[in-house]
Amino acid sequence: MIREAEITDKAQIVELYKMLVPYSKKMNVQEEQIEMIRKDPNNFLLVYDEEGEILGTITLNICLQALHGLRPYGIVENIIVHEKHRNKKIGQKLLQYVEEYCKSIDCHRIMLLSNSKRKKAHQFFEREGYDSSVSKGFKKYL
Repeated sequence: MIREAEITDKAQIVELYKMLVPYSKKMNVQEEQIEMIRKDPNNFLLVYDEEGEILGTITLNICLQALHGLRPYGIVENIIVHEKHRNKKIGQKLLQYVEEYCKSIDCHRIMLLSNSKRKKAHQFFEREGYDSSVSKGFKKYL
């Protein structure tokens, strides 16, 4: 089942994030932030829960813009499926859930960035309809 994360999910979310960014020294998952996201109508920390075990997670942020009338857009971040549960369509289900929600609120598009070295993830995103040739992503860490 896909649901919004709760503060009691913190430890399992941290374990998933360690698989996503194993050498990160800046990771700092806080229960207060999980709860703030949960209460925010435009931000979602979603988990794929199978009998109490969190097998995947995805973050969705809904952003307003002026370019396309009243249509917002979605940004997907930090999508990860547990290493032992990959190739079971969990990532696909998470992305489909996000896409259905974005369609329901008339989003113009969904964007995501992926580490340039994660080739298998890129193949997965392309299979799910995301086009890497449309834009080039940039980041500036602060």
